[in-house]
Amino acid sequence: MDSKKRGEVYSFGTLPWKSGPAEICPSSPILEKALVGHYVVTVATGSFHSGAVTDNGVAYMWGENSAGQCAVANQQYVPEPNPVSIADSEASPLLAVRILQLACGEEHTLALSISREIWAWGTGCQLGLITTAFPVTKPQKVEHLAGRVVLQVACGAFHSLALVQCLPSQDLKPVPERCNQCSQLLITMTDKEDHVIISDSHCCPLGVTLTESQAENHPSTALSPSTETLDRQEEVFENTLVASDQSVATELNAVSAQTTSSDAVSSQQKVMGTTEISSARNMPSYPDTQAVSEYLRKLSDHSVREDSEHGEKPVPSQVPAKFYKIKVFLELNCVSFSLETLK
Repeated sequence: MDSKKRGEVYSFGTLPWKSGPAEICPSSPILEKALVGHYVVTVATGSFHSGAVTDNGVAYMWGENSAGQCAVANQQYVPEPNPVSIADSEASPLLAVRILQLACGEEHTLALSISREIWAWGTGCQLGLITTAFPVTKPQKVEHLAGRVVLQVACGAFHSLALVQCLPSQDLKPVPERCNQCSQLLITMTDKEDHVIISDSHCCPLGVTLTESQAENHPSTALSPSTETLDRQEEVFENTLVASDQSVATELNAVSAQTTSSDAVSSQQKVMGTTEISSARNMPSYPDTQAVSEYLRKLSDHSVREDSEHGEKPVPSQVPAKFYKIKVFLELNCVSFSLETLK
């Protein structure tokens, strides 16, 4: 077919639907007289039928019609362009549907309306209609694309295509490909002999199962102990230190009393204060050997001065003087002193 500047349509080739021998195999393009007076804006051809759309949105069909592709019932051929009545039954009153574009296959035809909807007629599932009764000679709307903005249609011999406008982009967060904790893939694909297994059941080896919001609010929950646990440990540790300090004071008083009952001067010279310290990291500091020795020396001097003031002489002990070595053990949660007799 050919359409000149004046909107006229000419046909050429083998035209078996025409009546006369000269029209079936014309030697030159012939004018489609049924369209004279109408301004044709677009044309379409199928395997054995043709279509045209005028400037006022009316579709015309002619040619082979054995499958209802020209929208005419019970007629093998449509020799001349015939207007196709397309009406929207959902509108009240009925409104004629204006067409922008036609597409033709071998046994079906598609029409794109100015409201960007697709109408179809003919035979075959390529129509996209919810029906199994063919042929369809009354144009029907393709409901599968209802609500979508169709930009263009096209037909193959036994299939159809529609170009639609993309839906508005959704403000959705992209799904992460890897785990935030262990960096392993969240979706895995396993290729078997005759099938492929796709799984999204990721099990984090760190044993952490957090939602996205929890991970944002508590980024260090999986990697560090809770604050509440640390507080409890600190409280127990402080209580232990207080009890240990009391134990240290008791031990020191016992050492002082024992040293006074013995030879005070000799005991003071031979008392050895040694401290064996094994402290954990970040533990508070404790008295060293020198501090303990200094404290014992002051206690002994104070006891000697009191005896001198009262005029008392030291009574020799019947038992040989015993000397004590003070050992201070500092452990993680306790402090203890032990006394060892020096022979």
